[in-house]
Amino acid sequence: MLRLCPVRLTLLLVLGAGFAGGCASPRSMQDEAAARAAAVGTWTYEVDGFAPLVQGRFHITVQDGDLRGIVRDRRLGRLRARVDVNDTRLEINLDDLRISGYIEDGQFTGFLRRSQWDVAARRQTRPRSQFRSASLFAKRVRSATAVDKPRVLECRSLLREAGDCD
Repeated sequence: MLRLCPVRLTLLLVLGAGFAGGCASPRSMQDEAAARAAAVGTWTYEVDGFAPLVQGRFHITVQDGDLRGIVRDRRLGRLRARVDVNDTRLEINLDDLRISGYIEDGQFTGFLRRSQWDVAARRQTRPRSQFRSASLFAKRVRSATAVDKPRVLECRSLLREAGDCD
């Protein structure tokens, strides 16, 4: 029977956990990158039911490593949004609204709800609407790769070197 002293056993366990964690990390980073790539781009949306948002576009980008969004709604205009993605779950947080749902094959299906207030939050003085939640459907109209690449029909730069003028 093989006997290991506690120090060697601990060392083996630490090294084994390090190798297992090292093998798992790149895969999870790839999954996170794929989830972000699935969310980034321009989406057109339409809300079904009575809600503050009606229809429009949201544009999701990566800024300083974080996902950011701009929502342009037909009724409310331009709004900034915080964006979170976890696997296929996408959540877009506006001031007092939250859009959450799932991305699949360039389509997003979810719900629009009022953000939850905690007990310590200050009570609002304006009258509350009857809006609770509404379904939202969005379709990607431009992916991140199409947004980031220069277009073929871009105009030539007006700035030229002195010897380049014809």
